[in-house]
Amino acid sequence: MAIVTSTWFRHDYVPELPRRLKRFLWLSSGMFSAAALAVAFLGYYYVGSFQEASSNFIASIASGGIFWASDSLKFGPSSA
Repeated sequence: MAIVTSTWFRHDYVPELPRRLKRFLWLSSGMFSAAALAVAFLGYYYVGSFQEASSNFIASIASGGIFWASDSLKFGPSSA
C-alpha cells in the first residue's frame, strides 16, 4: 500500500485524471458519432424519409466535429 500512496508525494507525478478525461472525450465522441449515424441510416431504411432521421444526422455531424477537434488536438491514445 505504501508504494501506491507514495506517488502522491512525488513532484514529477503527472495526475492521470486529465489524461483519462481527454481519452474519454475522444472515445465517446467517436462512438456517439458512429452510433447516431447508424441510427439515422436505419431510421431512413425502415421509415423511408429523412424527416424522422434528421435529428440523428445533425447529432452525428456535431459529434463528428467534436471527434475531429479532439483528434486534431491529439486527445486520443497516441498522445499517451
